[in-house]
Amino acid sequence: MSISKLLATTATGVLLATSASAFAADTVYGKDFGNGSSHTTAINGTDVTFSAKTGNNKNKLIEGKFSYKPAQDGYQGVGVSPLKGSDVTVGEIDKNEWIFAEFNDSRVISNLTLGLLFDGPEYGDSKEKAFITVTYFDDTTKEFKLQAQGETTALWTGGFGTVSNLSPASDGLGGVWSIDNPFGDNAVKSFVLTSHADKSDFTLYSVTAVPEPESYAMLALGLGLVGFMARRRDRSNLYV
Repeated sequence: MSISKLLATTATGVLLATSASAFAADTVYGKDFGNGSSHTTAINGTDVTFSAKTGNNKNKLIEGKFSYKPAQDGYQGVGVSPLKGSDVTVGEIDKNEWIFAEFNDSRVISNLTLGLLFDGPEYGDSKEKAFITVTYFDDTTKEFKLQAQGETTALWTGGFGTVSNLSPASDGLGGVWSIDNPFGDNAVKSFVLTSHADKSDFTLYSVTAVPEPESYAMLALGLGLVGFMARRRDRSNLYV
């Protein structure tokens, strides 16, 4: 094997090995957030910080803490509780409770999974709604809503994504909803989860992220340049 081909093969192997870790989908789970006010973890090669907040004015929120209730049907999500005083429901995101997620670098959210959204008569809850506000990396914002409409059906509004049921919304089960490509293919800077009604509460089960499409394009360009240089060197060697 020629030196140029050897270098090309080695470089391609390095790029592919890097891509296997940096370009694969990566998931974080609410059950791992602990009981503090914030939790920072790595997702797909960048840091994301989740924060628990409470208050009725989004611009004047105070620190809350992550809290949990027993898992239903094996799905353990995370909620929010105040640092002081009483809580409507420990382990859920109720009215005036918020979870913020802030990314250090651009990532596309490929899946968002929420739990404990019901549509009565379970627990006296009817058509519960989760509200999600997203800030993209171009600083535009968009609001999305997930509303339970039955034991295995829910409505996801916002123009992107598809929702499916992982655990029926009935007594003793999880009311767990998985939204694929929830915010489209645009890179996300942050998103916020909250409830606008006393009778609508839910949990954050998991978030899955992938690099934005431009990152894949850069990888393909890098591989193409390696191949081009290898072919160029091989041709020049013919005339030596």
